[in-house]
Amino acid sequence: MSSSEMKKLCTDEAGKEYVLQGNMAFAVGCVRSGIHGADGYPGTPSTEVIDRGLSEVQDMIHVGWSVNEAVAAGVGFGYTLAGADVVVTMKIPGLFQAGDIFTSASFFQDKRGALIYYIASDFTPSSTQHLVDPRYLFKTCMVPVIEPRTHQEMMDAPGLAADMGRQFNTPVVILANGNLCHSEGLVRLNEIRKRDLVEMPSSFARFNLLPAMARENYDSVIDQRMPGLEAIVENSPMIEWLKAGGKKGVITYGMNTAYVKEVLGLFNLDTDMLSMPVTNPVPIKQIRKFYDSIDGDVYVFEDGYSYLQVELEREGMKVIGKEKYSKITEWSPALIAEKFGFTIEHKKGQVKPVPRPPMICAGCPYTLFGGIIAKMRKQGKIENVFGDIGCNALLYFMDALETGIAMGASDSQRQGFVITKPDKAAKCISIIGDSTECHSGMDATRNAVYRRIPGVKVVLDNYWTAMTGGQPAPTSPVNLAGQENIYDLVKALEGNGNRVLVAGAYDKKEIQKTM
Repeated sequence: MSSSEMKKLCTDEAGKEYVLQGNMAFAVGCVRSGIHGADGYPGTPSTEVIDRGLSEVQDMIHVGWSVNEAVAAGVGFGYTLAGADVVVTMKIPGLFQAGDIFTSASFFQDKRGALIYYIASDFTPSSTQHLVDPRYLFKTCMVPVIEPRTHQEMMDAPGLAADMGRQFNTPVVILANGNLCHSEGLVRLNEIRKRDLVEMPSSFARFNLLPAMARENYDSVIDQRMPGLEAIVENSPMIEWLKAGGKKGVITYGMNTAYVKEVLGLFNLDTDMLSMPVTNPVPIKQIRKFYDSIDGDVYVFEDGYSYLQVELEREGMKVIGKEKYSKITEWSPALIAEKFGFTIEHKKGQVKPVPRPPMICAGCPYTLFGGIIAKMRKQGKIENVFGDIGCNALLYFMDALETGIAMGASDSQRQGFVITKPDKAAKCISIIGDSTECHSGMDATRNAVYRRIPGVKVVLDNYWTAMTGGQPAPTSPVNLAGQENIYDLVKALEGNGNRVLVAGAYDKKEIQKTM
């Protein structure tokens, strides 16, 4: 989306209708709701909020990419201490990178700007390395969780979250379904709001995690925040109760609301539905009222784990949902219909799709390097290759890489392997991309120097965060604001005590010689 198109969406009169991608609807909602800033780290399916949306209107909102999600969360909290409302974007794995700040900062009870976490889920998964459901972490941290059901709710969510955050002095999570993030839908532009900064005290001494303060904040959350949130959620006009004959019922939330409506309409089912906009705290009184109004079976449809289902069963409600060890992590209209005993026929094409593994972009130097490593493996010069998250993971399909578990973890794996088998130090390597080295790989690099663990770590530098669409990284010529980059990765590595060899990314002979 161009800057002029984005600016028009952010300034056009309320009530006008547009068809927008979910992430773009959220980005527009941030600006129109008066959010002061946005920070984050690229992660599909959340990336477009900043990359294609907010980056185009930097004269209307402070926005930037941080080196990782933990740093972005810290930057976000800093915004709130200045009295500003801020959105921090990431995907679910990024939440766990930011986990220390997320958990610790969840319990502060003094007034400040609103901290909104926009966390995109991917329970298929399409581009995510695990299927962990973060709702249990949110509940443990006692933060409210909004799960948009439509593209309109994606647009309205920033303002709703900011108001909730300020009222209850709490971070707010917007857990956005990946399918909603990347699909398009009709939205009606909401009102443009201007939000003044919260007037903050001159001292921030209350924002410290000394044990005594941690206890005080926790008690305040129990006594004030959670009861207040429960009252708001139980009486929310956004709770949707579609009444039918009361013979059967469905309880759901998030994107599944649309799927359930589709199935009920397709098969003309006489079934009531209760849909919730907030999943923490759970509006248990409203659910009980709905449950008691149904004569027959009550179904629960939810992505991820059986979060709500278990909660309702604990409350004594007998519901039909997933089996104890169900493999379903993401419902579809077809699966929901099947649960009701119906079948949605899928017309198969005459031509069977050809399997196509992910490919490295044409012209990227990773391909040349992968071919060299694959050949060295066949020759027995390299036995094991420890990989990372990002484009380097695609070397797996060239037999030039084996493992891959987390951002920045390639060399730490290699270190543990070499500590156990020191004779293999010259027979294995680790691989990481430049943006991932800056994200969290540098910690492992320092660890190898500190613990004197010998070996080779290869940093593949293609100047950007390529896996998620070419966002700027500390190694890029400029940052998101267009300011010239002065960070030097080679000097940073040398400053940590490493011996650094630099080879041209397209110079085959030089790479072979260096390796």
